[in-house]
Amino acid sequence: MRRRSFLQLLGLGTAAVAVPTVGVAASSVEDALAGIILNEFSFLKIDRQGVDQFVADYYRMTGANKQFFMNIKTKAYYFLKVDSERSQLVRTLTNLYLMSTDFFQNRMDESKEVKYLGWYNPHKMPCANPFSAVYYPPEVS
Repeated sequence: MRRRSFLQLLGLGTAAVAVPTVGVAASSVEDALAGIILNEFSFLKIDRQGVDQFVADYYRMTGANKQFFMNIKTKAYYFLKVDSERSQLVRTLTNLYLMSTDFFQNRMDESKEVKYLGWYNPHKMPCANPFSAVYYPPEVS
């Protein structure tokens, strides 16, 4: 291999690594978390302002924004479109979001807009069980 070919190959490899890295670094972690939720529930009508408020509450309650590797992992999951079947972080985030909304109170009606109600805390609202049979849609005979 000649020197010129080696340098061209090295330059292409560097560009292949650097270009996606710049895109990941330019996006915010808040946008990545919101994007994960919106991608996971693309079949639902979701209130975007509610998602942004949930992300702010998520950071305030968990302190996740202070963890460097958690932020890198979140951005990677967003850009690679990792779903809840392949990631416990995505599963936990999306479950917590759904329990913090009115989705179950609306009997899991996918035609209604899902609105964020507030941070889900089972100790403060023990009677609001989203998995209760009361919230299941009526059976069609």
